[in-house]
Amino acid sequence: MTELTRIDRFFRWQARTIERRTLKYVSSQKLLRQLFALTAPLGAALPRDIKPHRDKTGALWFTPPEVAPDAPLLMYLHGGGFTIGSPHTHAALVAHLARASGMRAVAVRYRLAPEHPFPAARDDACAAFERLTEAGMPPAAIAGDSAGGCLALQVAQHARDTKAPSPKALALIAPVADLSGDLAQRFAAAKDEILIPPDWPRRIMTCFLPRIDPADPAVSPLLGDVTTLPPTIIQASASEALAQDARRLEAAMDDATLDLWPDMAHVWHLHVGRSPAADRAVARLGAFLRTHVA
Repeated sequence: MTELTRIDRFFRWQARTIERRTLKYVSSQKLLRQLFALTAPLGAALPRDIKPHRDKTGALWFTPPEVAPDAPLLMYLHGGGFTIGSPHTHAALVAHLARASGMRAVAVRYRLAPEHPFPAARDDACAAFERLTEAGMPPAAIAGDSAGGCLALQVAQHARDTKAPSPKALALIAPVADLSGDLAQRFAAAKDEILIPPDWPRRIMTCFLPRIDPADPAVSPLLGDVTTLPPTIIQASASEALAQDARRLEAAMDDATLDLWPDMAHVWHLHVGRSPAADRAVARLGAFLRTHVA
């Protein structure tokens, strides 16, 4: 990885000094959801020639002008700890990834906790995959970040286990793969974690998994069967707590490429279009998808 630019360092500073404190001290997931909806689009730049189209399910569709209307489809699942985020907050990331991969893309909507705890998000993600498949558009690739990476794994497992058309590739950004054990302690032990304080995973467990065993493979895909899944690229910051999940996934999967970046914040990709480091990371994800889907 090349030297970080001034704007890259600014976004890293922002994650460490502003966003981390916000996650720590704002205890209302609903308020965080509103804040994220306002601020996330400001930190990225949507390509001017890619106009998202919203369908009746709340999903956003992206077709770069140089991509054919019937090009292979990328299904994207946004992150946000199962409690915040939407296709809108991740629109720039999905648009740039569509261009980098040479694919159409759809960012699907799923229900969020605490209003809709597990298994609502997983059920909605699998239902979206089935809906696309039944419409004659089986996703050729599935991607997701953080909690969305967890959902992407669950959808891929669902497709395999139900013998549905399998995607040709997965692209995971700092996926949450194992929710068992003391998550807060894992984050507290990651001394170089830039963005996520231990308070955040503790709060997520309370509202997303009330009275549910996090060691259930239906909750934690890494504790289920991750063999025979499509070729996968796993990208994360080497210094973040979830790098542990990334390394364990690579070891457990049949065909996984681990791409760790030093000294980056969790899902720095959200600043694509403004941050050169985010642009490079998305380009590498796109190149992987382009190779395997083509």
